[in-house]
Amino acid sequence: MVAELQLSALQQKDVWEGWIGAEVRANYFADLSGRSQTEQKVLTWLTLLFSSGAVTALLATSLPPEYQWMRLAFALLAAAISVFSLVQQNQKRSTDYADLHFRWNRLADQYKALWGDMYSPDAPNTLHELEEKEADLSKSSTSFPNNKRSMDKWQDYVQQQHRLTSVA
Repeated sequence: MVAELQLSALQQKDVWEGWIGAEVRANYFADLSGRSQTEQKVLTWLTLLFSSGAVTALLATSLPPEYQWMRLAFALLAAAISVFSLVQQNQKRSTDYADLHFRWNRLADQYKALWGDMYSPDAPNTLHELEEKEADLSKSSTSFPNNKRSMDKWQDYVQQQHRLTSVA
């Protein structure tokens, strides 16, 4: 006896697109998390460099009197970078992005599992539950930037991976 497919052609398309879309978003938020961490590291090192007593001491002894204003400029630059770093909240954003990466990745795995289990009598209900999770995750993601170029990069990457997988 041949098992009867429980999902319609439209539902199968929804599962496939949900799977791909979740993978794209998981990669996108992982990328954003990494970028925020890198930005925070750069800002921290710049703050340390410009606020360093060694830099000020070096400038104090080696600069001619007409360039002594540079000591104040370094101090102001260090303060500005510190304030910018505080306002950016890169640590918090990185953690939030990492959480969204994890949640989208889990959703992609659940769509993948459903793709492999379309003959299950419970498949339509599972699809509905996954679509509800996707809606919740999309709502959670709305306060973050939409970098179209980065999103397109991950869309191309995921689609290429699935083309390679389906050929193999």
